[in-house]
Amino acid sequence: MNTYRIKLFLLTAVSTFILSSCLKDDLNSPNVPQAGFTMINVYDEANYIIHKADNNFIQTMNNPLSFKGINFVYLYPGNRKIQTIDPANKVLIDSTYTIKDSLLYTSIVYAKADNKIGQRLISDTLLNNLATNSAYRFVNLTHDMINIDLYIGDTKVIDNRGYDGNTLISNHYKFVSQTSGTKKIIAKNNANETLAEKDLNMTAGMHYSIVLIKSTTENKYELIVHQQYRN
Repeated sequence: MNTYRIKLFLLTAVSTFILSSCLKDDLNSPNVPQAGFTMINVYDEANYIIHKADNNFIQTMNNPLSFKGINFVYLYPGNRKIQTIDPANKVLIDSTYTIKDSLLYTSIVYAKADNKIGQRLISDTLLNNLATNSAYRFVNLTHDMINIDLYIGDTKVIDNRGYDGNTLISNHYKFVSQTSGTKKIIAKNNANETLAEKDLNMTAGMHYSIVLIKSTTENKYELIVHQQYRN
């Protein structure tokens, strides 16, 4: 596998668990073809989910992927059957994806309207020249499918972003550069009403995934932010 010119920004304890729980894929060898696979869970209709790759557990019932959680593993390339399972061991998603050597992928599992579930799996491209800047992407997964304006501080950085849970628009998942420092992230509707906000210390060199969801049980929105990659 080609050496990635990035560091994956995840807790060592989490990574160590995953390495031990998915040995068939997660071999720690630079000579084995592998792809990076990040999983983000914003599906709020279960306390946690579990992923399997070709029937091999990535998470387990003892250490699942909690709501608003993030995990990372390496996967062998090829046509991979990726399943998502709920706490009752019910298969929620069963899809096959073509995974290519040395690429980085992100899976986002989210709630849709009418008690349905969705998954976005995208190939990630990291930004260079982030010595003083950070990078972010914004994904609108509000199940009521409203359009969103995103502000960083007082600056509108995304105008009238539609719902990203139906049609996959690749440009919506690309990272864009942003000055580093402490920022207030604000999501507003088209009536200029604030739906959710979050303070974020954007570190130079870091790539952030920002996801807006709406609770399926409460009438409120939430911004979920993960530090995902570092150059």
